[in-house]
Amino acid sequence: MPTIYDVFAEIIERAPCKAKDLPFKKPVYAQLDELAVKGWVQKKQQSYVPMKKAATTNALRIIKYCLKNGLDYNVFFSKNMPVIIKEVFAHAPLLRPKKLIGNKRNTELLGYLEENQFLLLTKKRPREGLVLRHQLFATVVALSNTSFALRSTPYIPLFDEVLKLRTHDINPFDDEVFSFLSGSAQLEGSTVTTGETRELLVNDIYPDKPKKDVQMIKNLNEAMHYVLENLHEEITPSHLCELNKAVLFSLHRNAGKYKKTHNTIQGNPSFKTAKPSEVRSLVESYCAALQRITSKEQCLKEAGFVHNELQHIHPFSDGNSRTTRMVLNWVLLKYSIPLLVIKMGCFDEYMGLTKLSKKRDDRRLTMLFHHLLLHEHLIK
Repeated sequence: MPTIYDVFAEIIERAPCKAKDLPFKKPVYAQLDELAVKGWVQKKQQSYVPMKKAATTNALRIIKYCLKNGLDYNVFFSKNMPVIIKEVFAHAPLLRPKKLIGNKRNTELLGYLEENQFLLLTKKRPREGLVLRHQLFATVVALSNTSFALRSTPYIPLFDEVLKLRTHDINPFDDEVFSFLSGSAQLEGSTVTTGETRELLVNDIYPDKPKKDVQMIKNLNEAMHYVLENLHEEITPSHLCELNKAVLFSLHRNAGKYKKTHNTIQGNPSFKTAKPSEVRSLVESYCAALQRITSKEQCLKEAGFVHNELQHIHPFSDGNSRTTRMVLNWVLLKYSIPLLVIKMGCFDEYMGLTKLSKKRDDRRLTMLFHHLLLHEHLIK
């Protein structure tokens, strides 16, 4: 049975439209009436149109974000969600506050937030972890007409716990690989979900998504294969160029070539990148630094540097962040550290420490990576 939010999403897409124009197998008159009572839609000469007001603007933001990123918007429209957000922010690191216990729906919603990295586990019993600020949380709160502070939980030192983690030999068809590929692509605007990535790469079933988005996934998959085939080699400037070439195949004419013009980060003038004349020597120094990482302990301590240094060099015309995430995982896997997977709930936090950061902070980024690695281990 479609929800009122399913119906509202279709009205937004098709307005003005009549009830019979909506693509549902069963009549949705009850949902239309409820939307009219809420003041979200108006009926004009048998056709429905969305009303423009604060509530519908926020609802549209939730729907658009979730549809673009493969999330279930009905989860965030749940009447329980504002209470859950308020309680976990108020009681973090405790992720099962007393007020939320004993309610099956709350348990389901909390599990969904954990699965998608809005909440990052540090302990299973009792359930503890980080609550990350995210634009969806802020929009849900605004829609509920309530007001409370959304402050991220302070990071917890997790080096010893993460050091104990072990990984098996990575298979290109492991679920975590599909999650990594789709997450890395979604960070660059792709709309292909993890499930669609699996179907594309395993069963050759192409999703009904933009050609560029699909090509991005295929390219990242080729780059992942390149990493696995060369996993135990020293990472050289030539390897970086080959990775970028794979990442940008058919998407950019300068794939695999150092940039010839200066690039900037859109929306963040504080993020400084290297001049084209500096790239070659900086990349050589970077690769030399990677070769000085000789242990698992050192790798975990310098994960933030491995990521930030290459991203700040920004040696290529495009695909720098995708290449950076490939290199980071190359270094991690080389020392038997699990694949680093970044999912939708962590996107705002990750971007705030990388391309959208006002100030470089390798230590804090390293701690976030530790949280992600432990979380994905505990959530299995």
